[in-house]
Amino acid sequence: MRALSVSSEALDIRTRLLISLAVSGVSIYLSGTGPLLALGAATLLYVLTSGRYKVIVVSYLAVCAMMAFTVGVIVVSFRIGEWLVAGTAWERSVAMLKPAMLGNFHTPFLRMIPALNVLLAIGLDFSVQRFVGAMKSLRLPRVALVPLMVFCRFVPEFVDVIHQLRDAVRMRGFSLSFGAALLHPVQAVRLTVVPLTVRTLRMADHLSVAAEMKRVGYARRPTQLLALRFGRADFAALAVAACSLAAICAWQALIPATPYGPRAVQTEEAAHE
Repeated sequence: MRALSVSSEALDIRTRLLISLAVSGVSIYLSGTGPLLALGAATLLYVLTSGRYKVIVVSYLAVCAMMAFTVGVIVVSFRIGEWLVAGTAWERSVAMLKPAMLGNFHTPFLRMIPALNVLLAIGLDFSVQRFVGAMKSLRLPRVALVPLMVFCRFVPEFVDVIHQLRDAVRMRGFSLSFGAALLHPVQAVRLTVVPLTVRTLRMADHLSVAAEMKRVGYARRPTQLLALRFGRADFAALAVAACSLAAICAWQALIPATPYGPRAVQTEEAAHE
């Protein structure tokens, strides 16, 4: 599969959003292991153009940990289930369900990897100003645009406030661990909840002033500082993405459907008979 060879930093935010929506929709349609792996490989090459290898590796390690945890839960659950239903009428049902669960558990994770890659491609080079400008250019209604703008401005500031609060509490010699909060609940509220509430209200006040200064809600359309335009890199990226997704969908269409669950077990038993 040919992946996108254009750096994500050179692409318009609208191009990356379109690619993200297209990849997410195709990953839902796909069910074969081969097409899903091909889509994951193509989107991985796409996100590697950002050069943020450390974040990508950490994200993949988290997915692998989730996958290993899922396998462990499935295996332990079936071990307990087999022990509980041993010698009963449910023993055959559990035995029929086990191969279906263990044989198809990886599909949700393979569908999650392409979506993770395209979201990383957006998040690793995310600019609030460009994102808001892209949303304005799409002519979104005001009832959707204003809450989206507030959310994009509020979340980074809120995360920064949490980091500052954590550092301030540590400098005073206190701990913000879960055990310390259980042992000293009043102190935990005084050190975290009260300052965080005050800072959040102050941030809301600053956002309202900024919205008034930018004439949000004014009848005339405000001037946009960043002119967003589609370039050659955007058209090339969209063309390569469309061709790649079409090829992967065609591959999926050529794969015969394989039943899972009790029906698959019954089919296998009938074939042996």
